[in-house]
Amino acid sequence: MGLALTLLHSPKLLILDEPTNGLDPAGIKHLRDILKEISRKDGVAVFVSSHILTEMELMCDKVAVINKGKIVKIEEIHKENENEHASEECEISVKQLLEAEKILGENGYETKISDDKIFVKTSHDKIPEITKLLAKNDIDIFNITHKEKSLEDIFFDATENKGGQENENN
Repeated sequence: MGLALTLLHSPKLLILDEPTNGLDPAGIKHLRDILKEISRKDGVAVFVSSHILTEMELMCDKVAVINKGKIVKIEEIHKENENEHASEECEISVKQLLEAEKILGENGYETKISDDKIFVKTSHDKIPEITKLLAKNDIDIFNITHKEKSLEDIFFDATENKGGQENENN
C-alpha cells in the first residue's frame, strides 16, 4: 500500500529499505516484478538497501557494497541472458594438473589451483582456445565449466580484509 501511495506522485527516485522483508516468496517476486517494470517503463530509479544478496542479485542491475561506512565496490550485475560472454573464470579438471597450469601460464592466462582443479581468469569465448591449447599439449581434459561471480562472491571480495587491512577498491 505504501508503494502505491508513493507512486501516485510520479517520483523519479524511490529509496527502499528492505522492501521484501516479511513477504512470502510470491509477494517478493511480485514486488520485484513491479519495481523492475516501473524502472523500465517509467524511468524511475529504484535504490534498494538490503542484506539479502540473492534477492538483490535478482532485483538489481547495479550494486554498491558498503563496508565500515564506505563504498568499497560498485559492480554491474551481468545477467546470463544479457551477456553470454561475461564470465569471471573457468574451472578445469585435468589429469596433468601442474603441467596444464604451466602451459596456461606460459600463454598469458592467470591461473590458480584449488581442490585438484585449475581456475583460469578468462571470458567465456576463450574456452575453445583453452581447450585446443591443452589438447594440443596432450593434456587429458575431464571437464571445463565457466563460472560467473555471484553477488556473494563480489561482496566477499570487496569486504575481506587482506592482511588485516581494509580493502579500499572503488
